[in-house]
Amino acid sequence: MTEEISLEQWLISRDYTPQEAALWCDFISDSFDLIDDGHALLCSPNEWSSFLKGCHSDSPTEPEITSGLGDRMKKLQADAPMDSDRDRLQVGYEVATMGDESHGIRKTKADFEIRRKFEAGYSAAFVIEAKPLRTPADMKTRYLGGEGIGCFLDRNPPYSRDKIVGMMGYAFKDHAKWLPLLTSNIASKGLANIRLPSGRKCQVSEHERKALSLPLVTVTHTILDYT
Repeated sequence: MTEEISLEQWLISRDYTPQEAALWCDFISDSFDLIDDGHALLCSPNEWSSFLKGCHSDSPTEPEITSGLGDRMKKLQADAPMDSDRDRLQVGYEVATMGDESHGIRKTKADFEIRRKFEAGYSAAFVIEAKPLRTPADMKTRYLGGEGIGCFLDRNPPYSRDKIVGMMGYAFKDHAKWLPLLTSNIASKGLANIRLPSGRKCQVSEHERKALSLPLVTVTHTILDYT
């Protein structure tokens, strides 16, 4: 991995203007704060017990985790003080892909979309795809596979056309092993250590989307612990 840099530095080095970089940096940082707080709330004893009552079994599936996490993120956003940074976010999960003309059960949906409207009417969306991690093979075949990160890089239309998107892993076993495994599997693309304004650390990689006639995309990576 490269040495740690701020997300703002990373974006400016990718031809963002300082103003664009500052806006996106704060937006991504606020989004991760909401994800982390939603995850902490879901994993608290009372909430987890309540969540499991609505699951098919005591071993929740990826869609069940997504809805459980999404519901709690929505609650935290709705309870945020008016005009706070969190209040300005809009949270959705199982969000239909813009431009996909398939319908019904065939319509593609991203796991999460966090959207924010800025002054002057500019709207930005941070779209995140999540994949379960149970066995080492899941990193390559699911998280980094066509139905994981490939939804942003190869699928037409992609889950997002923005220049920043997110991948999220749900670690159901051995939480500590997944980041090293991600690093080794994505080595050819490079994984950078990024510091957000909140102080939170995350990893990002950069990927081409030439087949989609789109610019390079920065992918954030985070692994949530559900062990």
